[in-house]
Amino acid sequence: MKLIEAKVKGQPRNVSTKHGERSVMDCITADGESLTVWRPAGDSEVMTRANGERVTLSRDSKGKISLVETARSRAEQQWQQPVKLAHRSERSADIADYIERLGKLYSHCFKTASEQLAHSELGRPQIKDVSTTLFIQTVKHFDL
Repeated sequence: MKLIEAKVKGQPRNVSTKHGERSVMDCITADGESLTVWRPAGDSEVMTRANGERVTLSRDSKGKISLVETARSRAEQQWQQPVKLAHRSERSADIADYIERLGKLYSHCFKTASEQLAHSELGRPQIKDVSTTLFIQTVKHFDL
């Protein structure tokens, strides 16, 4: 799997295909390559993207382009509203949820680093270090 930084080109849209309705988002990379992301109809990860917004895509070994979902979209929706916690237990639940999402993000970083570096001479400790760097940079990049 290869990660690709790109920008959304135009507005995402729903289209009819022989497989039914699908959401489509066109993107362009810094070197001018046009990429298209296909998702189920009405997919909020695609349909809420704005023209010119930076996104991270992945290309698998078969060439399929996918949107790398981020905690950012869900976090923006959840954390944009003022948080009024009436009880300590609600705060504990929010903290637990946040930690769980960060854990999933780190797990994704570790899996990606392991796949990308599978044929390198790096050992597990070095791959863990690369994973940690990917995690820290992702958290900084998306203000998580």
